[in-house]
Amino acid sequence: MAYEEKLYAIREVSEITGVKPVTLRAWQRRYNLVQPQRTEKGHRLYTDLDIQTIRQIQNWLLKGVSIGKVSQLLQGALLEPGELTAAQTELEECEALLSALAQLNRGKAESVISTVMKEYPLDIVERQFLLPVIDAVDKVKGPLRSLQKGLLQSIMLTKLSGIMESENKAAHKGRCLVVSFDPVGSVLAWLWALTWAEQGYNVTFLDGVEDMTGLQEHEFLAQYSAVALFSHRSLAENQVQTLHQLVSRFGEQLFLSDVLQTLTQQ
Repeated sequence: MAYEEKLYAIREVSEITGVKPVTLRAWQRRYNLVQPQRTEKGHRLYTDLDIQTIRQIQNWLLKGVSIGKVSQLLQGALLEPGELTAAQTELEECEALLSALAQLNRGKAESVISTVMKEYPLDIVERQFLLPVIDAVDKVKGPLRSLQKGLLQSIMLTKLSGIMESENKAAHKGRCLVVSFDPVGSVLAWLWALTWAEQGYNVTFLDGVEDMTGLQEHEFLAQYSAVALFSHRSLAENQVQTLHQLVSRFGEQLFLSDVLQTLTQQ
């Protein structure tokens, strides 16, 4: 009896690996990475070996290697001495984005951000691209800092909201309420919300919420399969008490960002 190889649609591979379909397509088209089979209608079908290759790519990216160099590494090439150490903190595109922000060049900044968002998984985008850029902009002296931060925020929120809208249309895991207690327009909060959309939830995002007590007895929360709370900063004592109560009420249905998780353990 012949062995029939299991094949996976691109959405299935995305769920298994956590890599967005748009990123898998970009890896294939631009870098010739992971060449799936095709159905008669042109739909991509991936093998277990393809998924293994995707895992290898993810491991290299986590080590700070740019996507452009991964193809050579998969073929057995070696990094130059010190090359990996130099790459571990940020993507090469950080410099290009910072230059565009300094010039208030929206078109160039949008182009850099769009490319990175397509070519890298969301965790890499946050850790090796956005966080270094945000940190660098925060160090800009004088009134120019505010201008550059405003441009970055404007572009990122437009981009992230567009991606979330697209992901919501493909949702299949039920509804997720994501609540941010950071100031309105926090890029990190939007990234957190997008992670839930990428996991297959239809996300309702509440931005800039100042008081979480309204969540305690809201009668319509039962319509959500999951509730995810985000804050990148500490909360007032009364809000921390409410947070503990929410944890008790929702149990495994409630998910917390790292800062909030730490507050519940104190």
